[in-house]
Amino acid sequence: MKSLSILVAEDEVMIRTDIEEALEDSGHVICGSCGDGKTAVDLARQFQPQLAVMDIAMPGIDGLEAASAMHSMGIPVVIVTANSQAGFLQRAENVHVYGYIIKPISEQNLLATVQIAYARWQEFVKTISELKQTRQILQDQKTIGRARSIIQDRFGISAQEAHRRLVQMAMKKQMTLAVAAEKVITQAK
Repeated sequence: MKSLSILVAEDEVMIRTDIEEALEDSGHVICGSCGDGKTAVDLARQFQPQLAVMDIAMPGIDGLEAASAMHSMGIPVVIVTANSQAGFLQRAENVHVYGYIIKPISEQNLLATVQIAYARWQEFVKTISELKQTRQILQDQKTIGRARSIIQDRFGISAQEAHRRLVQMAMKKQMTLAVAAEKVITQAK
């Protein structure tokens, strides 16, 4: 497994130490360690870990509130807790927690959960990137279609001829077809 920089937030010092040792023994780097949610969020902002392992019940803001803040920073979270009640599980789902381990924690369970959680996070990031690219492609196609219609109406030509002229304009001005289309639309206003 790839070595990750990991933030650990657990208010019980002995459990936090055990988690840190297990992670470090498997090659991970502990970039921050604390016992409360607010400090966890502050450390996450400061060190930008690749993953966080946190308890739910901590002083100040709880682990799920901190997980929500970390998700918005682009940091996946694995929860380690004694709470398996439906309310906690539902909250964990709503804040996009990538793993949920019930105490007592075994080293094997912790390491497997961290590995799978990080893999799921990577898939999520890739999917979001692909979605953004697809949205941009669709927006560009819509813009090109609008520009082609403007050219077609302005010169009374076919859609194919309007598209050819738009391509020629883009090539002549060394710009993408979408940028050329935007210029046509802007000039038509």
